[in-house]
Parts: sequence; structure tokens; C-alpha cells
Amino acid sequence: MGKIILVVLGLLLVYWILRSYRRRVGRSDLRPQPGAGEDMVQCAQCGVHLPRSESITTQGGFYCSAEHQRQHQSH
Repeated sequence: MGKIILVVLGLLLVYWILRSYRRRVGRSDLRPQPGAGEDMVQCAQCGVHLPRSESITTQGGFYCSAEHQRQHQSH
């Protein structure tokens, strides 16, 4: 009888450890990772995709270079 109780307590301990581990892993997946990404935009002239921080923005349009900005505005 004592062995059965010991086995049941051991199984409960293993279950409790696995459950707490799953909770910790689940929470770490939800956190945004630093430097995980940035919005990408498309050049209005040539269509190339680039990060928003590297684009040139004029009148709501995004451009990959100053030359493409001038070309698009001259049309």
C-alpha cells in the first residue's frame, strides 16, 4: 500500500513539474524579441521592398533612393 502511494506522489510531482515548464515556455514565446523585425515598404517607382527606416518618404509614398523619388514626382 505504501509503495502505491509513493508511486502516485511521484507521478503527481512529475506532472506538476511538466505543467509549470510548459507555462514558462508558452510565456517566453509570446514576448517580442528585440530586433525581431521592422515594417517593410515598397518603392513607388521600382517596386523593391525595403525597411521603412531606410526609405525616403514624400507625400505618403516610399522610395528606395532620392533618384527614384525625383523620377516618380516628375511624372
